[in-house]
Amino acid sequence: MERLLFFQYGDYGAAWRHLSQGLPETYRDQKASLELVAGFSARFHVTTLSVCDRPHREEVAPNLWSIGVGETAAYSARRILPLLEELAPDRMIVRTPHLYALLWARWRGVPALPVFADTFGAATLRQRLENRLLRWALSGSNVPCVSNHSLNASLSMRTALGLAPDRIVPWDRPPLTPDLLAKPAAPSDCLCRAFYAGLVVEEKGIGDCLEASGLMAARNLRLEIDFAGSGDLQAWAARAEALGIADRTRFLGTLPNEEVRARMRAADLVLVPSRHDYPEGLPNTLIEALAARTPVLISDHPAFANRLQRDRDCLVFRAGDPEDLAGQIARLMLDGGLQVSLSERAPAALASLSFGWDWFNLIAQYADDPVDASGWVAGHCIS
Repeated sequence: MERLLFFQYGDYGAAWRHLSQGLPETYRDQKASLELVAGFSARFHVTTLSVCDRPHREEVAPNLWSIGVGETAAYSARRILPLLEELAPDRMIVRTPHLYALLWARWRGVPALPVFADTFGAATLRQRLENRLLRWALSGSNVPCVSNHSLNASLSMRTALGLAPDRIVPWDRPPLTPDLLAKPAAPSDCLCRAFYAGLVVEEKGIGDCLEASGLMAARNLRLEIDFAGSGDLQAWAARAEALGIADRTRFLGTLPNEEVRARMRAADLVLVPSRHDYPEGLPNTLIEALAARTPVLISDHPAFANRLQRDRDCLVFRAGDPEDLAGQIARLMLDGGLQVSLSERAPAALASLSFGWDWFNLIAQYADDPVDASGWVAGHCIS
């Protein structure tokens, strides 16, 4: 039986047990994704090698293994390369641009499908040097194509990495059906209830949101923000306390996806404030917020550029600029007509973002034909 290796972030074993107990999904299509991987165990010896906080090695089902390594070990050549040698996969699906894993696959001639959700830049010398190494790792005959999420992230591999368009295959998630009804304007009571879902880290713009909340108070406007997601929540709560906004800021931790969707619908605004140094693809938060038909405020991150129209599909602020963030929120709060128009336009905005091959079909096709003997790459590449 051949060995199929998934290299990724996230604890597959813990997620498998979570859903096996009938507990709710923590992100959209989580159950379907886990089941897709597990389904391959009928034909392959399947291992998920995950970068996560829980070091482990366990068989979660027949022919289905979950291995977890910490981030330090994952990015140590001395530790990760011997592990790959031990696992000796016959084919790989690499779900993050992990240079050592991709280099190992090229050196060993192991068929590998890179499947990313990252926007690549080339603004600094370090980025350009890393890009040259990554391009070499991705350019071997063992790689039938390189897949990335949606349009802008895929195009960044052409501009930053220099990959040919006929080797780039965009992927996307299955489409979401938007809520049937648009939302009315929020009550004009100088209160905005905002919601954020995702990693609670500086690069995702969390600090900018807190600063903006303090600035809103100076304008006699009240911004309340609920943050859903993992991170150093105690440190962020202390920062909110220091800014004097603890009474209007809540850090909720990881929530079931169904609850995230409900909170998006109930909010007056959904925030997607990523800074440029976060290698964003096209975050699921943005898709789900548009499906909930709640007005969305996004940063001017390159991943979003030219995908949505300012003031028609969403509001836009300068990434890393709390003053501009606060100004855009204040403008929305004071303009009920803008709130309604954004909600009414949301289904069309959501449809405009759909771009790429269904992720589940991509993975299944590669598993069946890892060397592109049938020519599936040409039918789905960005060229």
